[in-house]
Amino acid sequence: MVRISGRYILRRSFYAVITLLAVTCINFAIPRLMPGNPIIYFANPHIITSPSAVQALKERFGLDKSVWVQFTLYFANLFSWPPNFGVSYLFYPTPVFTVIVQYLPWTLFLVGVSTLITALIGILVGIWTGSKPGSKVDTAVISLSMVLWTMPFFWLGIILLWIFGLWVHLFPIAGAATRGFSAQSPLTFVDIPDVLWHAFLPMTTLVIAAYAGYSLIMRNTMVNELSQDYILMVRAKGLKERAVLLRHAARNAMLPMITLIGLNLGYVVSGALLVEIVFAYPGIGYLTYRAVLAHDFPLLQGLFFIVSLTVVVANYLADLAYAFFDPRIKY
Repeated sequence: MVRISGRYILRRSFYAVITLLAVTCINFAIPRLMPGNPIIYFANPHIITSPSAVQALKERFGLDKSVWVQFTLYFANLFSWPPNFGVSYLFYPTPVFTVIVQYLPWTLFLVGVSTLITALIGILVGIWTGSKPGSKVDTAVISLSMVLWTMPFFWLGIILLWIFGLWVHLFPIAGAATRGFSAQSPLTFVDIPDVLWHAFLPMTTLVIAAYAGYSLIMRNTMVNELSQDYILMVRAKGLKERAVLLRHAARNAMLPMITLIGLNLGYVVSGALLVEIVFAYPGIGYLTYRAVLAHDFPLLQGLFFIVSLTVVVANYLADLAYAFFDPRIKY
C-alpha cells in the first residue's frame, strides 16, 4: 500500500486553506462592489420612503457599519456553527443557512448520482474502445462522444423535456415530486419511486452531456498505457487479454480519471444550474437563479461560499487520492 508523506498532506492542506480564505474575501467583496443600494431590492420603494425606515433596514442587516466591521462580523459568523450567512431577502425572515439546507440535498442527489453513473459508463466504454484503437467501433464511439460533448446541457434538457415530457407524457416536466410534496418535507420509502420518476429526465440530461468527457479521456489514456513496455512484458508472461486490460492497463489509466471525478464532484452543487432551471428542480442551481432575480445578496453569498467550499474540498481529496494511487508522488 502506498503511503502519502506528511509533508505532501501538510502542503496540500495549506494550499486548500489559503484558497478558501481568498475565496471568502472575494465572496465578501463582490456584493459590496456592485452599484446601487441593496436595500432598494428588499424594501418596496412605494412603502418604505422615509429615511428613518431605510436606516432601520440598514441597521437590521448591518449595512450601517464600516466595511472592516462588516468583514469581521462576516468572518466570525461564517466559521461558527451553524454558519450565519444572514437573513434571506427572498425567504425573509428565514436564515440563509436554513434555506440552503432545505435545497442542498436535492442537488447532491441529482448530480451526485448522475456523476457516479456517468463515470461508470464512461470508464467502461473508454476501456472497451481503448483496447480497439482505430477500429470501426472506436471511430463510431469517438464520433458520438464528440457530438455529445458539444451539446449544451440546457439545450439537451429542453429537447428531452419536449419529447418525453410534453409530447410522449412519460415523465413530469417540473419539480422533484408530485403536487403537494414540498422540497422541505422528509422523504419516506413510499416517496422514493416518485422522486426517481421526477429526477429521471434531469439526471439523464446530466449523464448524456457529461459522459463524453469520461469516455474520451479514459480511451486516450488506455491507448497510451497499452503502448507501454510493461504491457508487452505481461503479455509475454502469458496473461489473458482481459487480465492485461483490467489488472494492468485500466488500473494505471484510472489516475487521470481520479482527478476528473474529483473535479466534477467539486462542482456537484453548481454544475446542474441550467438543468435545474430547465426542469424547475428545487436544488441549489434553481435556488441560485431565484436569488439572482430577487437580488438576494445574503443568499447569494451563502450559495457561493457553499459552492466554493465544495470545490476546494473535492480538489483537496482528489490530490490525496492521486498521491495514494500514484507512488511517484511523494512530496
